[in-house]
Amino acid sequence: MTTIGFKLGGLLFKQLVKPVAKSVKDQAATRPWLKRLCIQVGDWSNRISLRLTLRLMGHTPTMIKPLAPEKALEYGANFLGEAMVFTSGALVVSVEYTRKYFADKTKSEKKKRQEAAKKEALERRFLNLEGKVAILLQRQREVDQTLENTRHSIQRYIDTKEAAIEKEANTTSWLWWNT
Repeated sequence: MTTIGFKLGGLLFKQLVKPVAKSVKDQAATRPWLKRLCIQVGDWSNRISLRLTLRLMGHTPTMIKPLAPEKALEYGANFLGEAMVFTSGALVVSVEYTRKYFADKTKSEKKKRQEAAKKEALERRFLNLEGKVAILLQRQREVDQTLENTRHSIQRYIDTKEAAIEKEANTTSWLWWNT
């Protein structure tokens, strides 16, 4: 599902919870178990609220009287309805955060795989180039050896020719003096 689909679904969910919360408030007076729950929650929230207010004003609360059942029922129903709306909003945010987290994680893993593939391709190219350089170095050594052998052969040839020329010159010059 797309991002916009998730966001619209979350908005729809939050909108659907509001009528359910209103229904809970309306049925609180007619259903006995819900009435008892709302009275307990309303009385509890009133005590917490009064204790907090008195402590913030610098007083120490000693005894807080319970609310009248009708007032406690109203406070409790309002608290439960608002808690449902808040919980639905928190749930939507949590689901969106989790979805985004996994989407980012998937994207990050894909990027890591691509980088690893690039690195592997670069490594293969490097090894290929290393092999080619090794072949070129071997050929260069062979060419250097051939050149060295050729140089020695030429030098021997030159030395042989010079020796022959010198010998002939010595022989000829000896003969020339002798004639």
